[in-house]
Amino acid sequence: MATAPTRFRHGRLYITFRCNARCGYCNVWQDPVFDGHQELTADGLRRCLDELAELGVSYVDITGGEPALHKEMVAAVTHAHSLGMAVDVTTNAIRFPRQAREIVPLVSTMNISLDTLNAQRYHDIRGTDTLDRTVELVGALRSDGARNLKLICVVSGQNVDELDDVVSFAQRHEVPVYLSPMFSYFSTQSEVRPAGSIKQLKLAAVNGRNAASAAPAQTSVPSSVLIERVAERRYDPATVVSLAFLHHLRTMDPATVTACGANSRILTIGPSGQVMLPCYHEWDGSIAWDRPYREIVADPELIRVRDSEVGSRPGCRTCAVFPYLGLPMSYRFTTSFLVQAFSEELVKLKRRVGALGEDHRRRLLERSAALLAEVETHSASMRAGEHLDELYHFEAANGLVRTDFGVIAVEELLADHSHDDCWRVHRSPHRLVRLLYAEILPALGDSPLVAEALDVQLDCWDILFLGGAESADRLASWCSRVFEVLGGNRAVGLLALFSSLPVSSIPSVAGHPEELLARKLLSPDRRAEAAALFSPLVPSTVDLSEAVPTPEEARSGDRVPRFVAALRELDTTGLRHAVRRWKLAHDPDVDVERHLLELELTE
Repeated sequence: MATAPTRFRHGRLYITFRCNARCGYCNVWQDPVFDGHQELTADGLRRCLDELAELGVSYVDITGGEPALHKEMVAAVTHAHSLGMAVDVTTNAIRFPRQAREIVPLVSTMNISLDTLNAQRYHDIRGTDTLDRTVELVGALRSDGARNLKLICVVSGQNVDELDDVVSFAQRHEVPVYLSPMFSYFSTQSEVRPAGSIKQLKLAAVNGRNAASAAPAQTSVPSSVLIERVAERRYDPATVVSLAFLHHLRTMDPATVTACGANSRILTIGPSGQVMLPCYHEWDGSIAWDRPYREIVADPELIRVRDSEVGSRPGCRTCAVFPYLGLPMSYRFTTSFLVQAFSEELVKLKRRVGALGEDHRRRLLERSAALLAEVETHSASMRAGEHLDELYHFEAANGLVRTDFGVIAVEELLADHSHDDCWRVHRSPHRLVRLLYAEILPALGDSPLVAEALDVQLDCWDILFLGGAESADRLASWCSRVFEVLGGNRAVGLLALFSSLPVSSIPSVAGHPEELLARKLLSPDRRAEAAALFSPLVPSTVDLSEAVPTPEEARSGDRVPRFVAALRELDTTGLRHAVRRWKLAHDPDVDVERHLLELELTE
């Protein structure tokens, strides 16, 4: 896929505003501004996706309205897949065309809305009598062998008392269900629209009932209760609970600017190919698709809205539309990212662990709540970068780099910024904890030790981020027992290095891809004690008489030690400028992170 030097990686493609549901919390069917929009043909959709790919977009969410109402949905998904994009489709399953089943193998996730298994409540929530169609579609797609389905359950006062039924349905069909507490959106759309387009409720009949009866007032349940009821499901099998989303709902402050990806990381495209400003949920302006998107993203109006309005409008400051908020979390090494990393890691681990006993589940809930509270406290001072291309706040400090999580070497700053987002930042515990679900649990198979993996996750986070001593003892016990099953497994060895297990009981970890990172993150004493377990290092030499390479040259692997030495001499302004250029000069074919780790460890 061709790429351009932009920051856009995600596209939200609203192929239609038409919808055949009448959900009370959504106004796409109520606001006349969504009526009568021209929709792209198959050729138009293909050209639209081609231009998004040229922009660097690697993920596209094909949505609506109800995307299945667009007769060319199959063409859009097929072409996006052919471009190498990850594709998500979200449908209410009311009218899912038979021919559209051919797209299911092509999408990353097929999201299907299911809030309740009670027909009357389904009608009350969504305004249609089509629950049977949703249930039938899930069964049919699973019978076809689909493994990429996900149910989306919006939890409100109308259905919070039947989560057991929805979760049981998901478990029986082996389909994960994403539990999302109800939140308000579109709340200020009419306030920012030009005169003449103020929101008006349609009074059209819905399946024989008027609109008022189709979406009755939500049963009053405080949002704090909904958040807690969802949070307590985080250790249930088949559930997907975004702890980062719940954290946002708990900490949302209308007095502060909301970090949002609209117009910086995410491009929102409407049915005619227009760029929607600032996003679908606050939409009050568009830029016509009359030139390539690579030119539109440089349009002064898009930049003005991005810099002066996104996150700052009244509606933005109370926004909880997670597709726009979750993505920026990945580019800001703050509390939100850490909670997001823990949460996504938990979902992956649960797939391996399976059902838990009630006592075990209760203990995990208590331990994880305490741990996350500690993580939140310890990371509260961590600030995002000063610029979109900076993952965290940093300053030059006498040849080193001062951050809100400690003083680090220039090499670490560059290694962190060798990647687009925070998912490979050195100081995030998930970098090493991911070994649990990526390597260790698959090797353990059906061993009883797998049941303890969720406890091990908590221990690892406590050790790596908070320095917990008791957790080090528990981790030592688990690793010791795993060695009896797997022998000298290097991934287990890497985790064991952070436990209290004697070095003499740990096998060599030489040659493991994360060997250098683990070695660096150990305390100096433990690193020296375990030196024989690692691969030998060859010290780098620096010729200070040679020319200093540009960030672009260094990023390609040319004279990295000389570049690092030069950066140590810069002030904060110069350092930030160099890091931004370094990050934009992305070269995926060069393992510069390993080079930087070796350089840091041999100094």
